[in-house]
Amino acid sequence: MNVSGECSFKYYDRSGYKVRPLRFQAYGEAAVTLNNAAVGAIHVVSGRLNIFKPNDTNPNHQMLLTVERTVVVGGQSNSESIPVTAVVPAAPVGTVADAIAHSPLPQTHVPTQVPIPVASNGKATAEYSEIPF
Repeated sequence: MNVSGECSFKYYDRSGYKVRPLRFQAYGEAAVTLNNAAVGAIHVVSGRLNIFKPNDTNPNHQMLLTVERTVVVGGQSNSESIPVTAVVPAAPVGTVADAIAHSPLPQTHVPTQVPIPVASNGKATAEYSEIPF
C-alpha cells in the first residue's frame, strides 16, 4: 500500500511553535496506519526528509517526508479495534487434563500462543519468526 498527501509539520522556533505544510509518502505498515487515521489525527513519525534543489519549474527547495514508522498519539481512528482471542484446543473427556482439573493440586497455567503484529516498512528482508525473543 502507498499513501501520499500533505500534512502539517509542527516545530519549535525561537518565537514559539510554528506550523508548516509538508508533503509526505508512506509504504507498508506506516501507510496502513496513516490510511486508518481520521483527518486531523496527530502522529509521531520517523522517516527520511528528502530536500530537492530548486529548478526551472520549482524556484524554491521542495521537501518530501518519507514516513517509515508512525504512532497515532491524538485524534480518532477510522478502524475498529479487533479483539485478540487465544484459541486453546479442548481436551477430550477422560484425559490427563481432565484428571488434573479435578485434582486437589494447584493447576499449572498452560501458555497460549497469540499472534503479535510486527511493524514493517514493507522492505524488510529478515524473517521475524526466527528471531529468538
